[in-house]
Amino acid sequence: MNMFRQLRWLALTTSATASNAVSAAQTGSGSSDQMLWAFLLAAPPAAYAGNKWWRWGIGFRFGAASGSDFLSALKWSLIAAVWVAVVMGLAWLMHQK
Repeated sequence: MNMFRQLRWLALTTSATASNAVSAAQTGSGSSDQMLWAFLLAAPPAAYAGNKWWRWGIGFRFGAASGSDFLSALKWSLIAAVWVAVVMGLAWLMHQK
């Protein structure tokens, strides 16, 4: 899959996910907007980590996986987990007000 097709797929899935989150936020109470922003802030690092694992898995399947790819995927998974925890914690604290 070339870079243009990957970017097009990423744009389409992001817009579909964001539009679903926006429509869900418009139907609920005022705190839904905070959860929408929390989702939009937390999703990119998690998606990037998922892409790292996907690329490593493809390399593993075809015998071209490297240890540095694995460590990079692991590093970004930990970064994404910490980032999601921070964003969700802040959203929860804002929701408690």
